[in-house]
Amino acid sequence: MTRALIAIGTNSTRLLVLDGLRRLAAESRGTRIGQGLGADGTLAPDARERTLAAVGDYVAIARERGARSIDVVATSALRRTGDAAAFGAEVAQLTGIGPRVISGAEEASFSFLGATAARSGEREVAVLDVGGGSSDLAIDTPGHAREVGIVRRTISCEIGAVRLSERHPALLGAGPLDECERTALEMEARRDARLVLAAYAKHRGFDELIVVGGTAFTAAAMVANGMRDGTAMTRDDCAHLISALLARGLEERKRLPHIRPQRADILPAGLIVIDEACKLLDVDRFTVSEADLLLGYLTSPAFRSVVLPPAP
Repeated sequence: MTRALIAIGTNSTRLLVLDGLRRLAAESRGTRIGQGLGADGTLAPDARERTLAAVGDYVAIARERGARSIDVVATSALRRTGDAAAFGAEVAQLTGIGPRVISGAEEASFSFLGATAARSGEREVAVLDVGGGSSDLAIDTPGHAREVGIVRRTISCEIGAVRLSERHPALLGAGPLDECERTALEMEARRDARLVLAAYAKHRGFDELIVVGGTAFTAAAMVANGMRDGTAMTRDDCAHLISALLARGLEERKRLPHIRPQRADILPAGLIVIDEACKLLDVDRFTVSEADLLLGYLTSPAFRSVVLPPAP
């Protein structure tokens, strides 16, 4: 049966449509529902509208691809907002079901199951999902996780590309920074990320690290001159990209190859989070996977399989 999943993340709203394991559609739009989500925990009206517009478009695409069932999940921003119920009701009007707001541990687990779906063996693998609002780590052997449906070790930290950028606005690219400015800003942002991610240092000792998410996907395309699933990256690659991006203002960043305009402002922060996570995990090299949370959730028993509503 052809089925569809919409995932509402802090920075992006995405769609995956599968017929069995055959991918019929994969879409991503920078809706940034977590924009300016402050202490009062309310969603910005324009962020709501952007996200709902994407959801409506994705429902239409899912119908066109022959999807008969659908589910919706949401991550960090919807975990933090007081508007989740009201916003969920608006999503349900479009999809027939309100979003399931998954926990950080669930997010880590589904990302692991997606990224390791084609793997076997007894080597212990770590999967790091750096999103807009949180960074989620899961560690297990792929065979064990698939057999029992639970990942042995998960940890979720509330820091991501959007949240770190909003805490250090100079990262967003209002203007190019000279070397001294870059060094000072990067040191400050790294210190902040390291404090939030500190618990990662207790989870060293696995055989391989896979990184997923929009930051990693974009960075891998820049390093390899085009995204290839399984692209290898190093911490040196991260450092070079961070420096090159901070030396450019936002409009210049947007003109660089392989950067979507929606991600040019938050990419340095996302890379800082990845690099600091690697440092805490004592890893210098990782691979980037295109398969992630959406595949893991859509192919798991958690998928709620609600009948896609008819076209209006």
